[in-house]
Amino acid sequence: MTEQQLKSVTQLCVNRCMSGNSWVPDLAEFMALMAETGANSFGLTQTNVMEEYQRWRRDGYLHGTSEQFPWRHPVLYQICTEMRSLSIGRNPGYSELSSMAGKLLAKWIQKVGMGYSVPPVRKALDAPKHEGLTPAQQLAAGVRYVK
Repeated sequence: MTEQQLKSVTQLCVNRCMSGNSWVPDLAEFMALMAETGANSFGLTQTNVMEEYQRWRRDGYLHGTSEQFPWRHPVLYQICTEMRSLSIGRNPGYSELSSMAGKLLAKWIQKVGMGYSVPPVRKALDAPKHEGLTPAQQLAAGVRYVK
């Protein structure tokens, strides 16, 4: 945990005590508080992922491709594009998308914890270039391509 994350968790514990709960949090409650503050290797929360997903869906058309979009963190590209591909045809609501964001974030946290790295955002491969006319173009021009 970084110093900032530790301060955030401590502040949540203080707020909890001020609200009348004077009992020290157990391990499960402490882990839940850490999750709320984004105490993971990325420093991201489920809310951060949802904000970035909504920003990408709202402003993505301004950029040529998803690879050119200015992602705030490289893992967000991986999570958001996977969320989009999983939600095609299902039309999920906000709560389902939020749940999906949490699961995918947890998946990437676990992957990085196991020693994997987050792949960098790379430009997609260009379509292959064809020389000459395609068979359909030849047929439209009145030229038979099979002799």
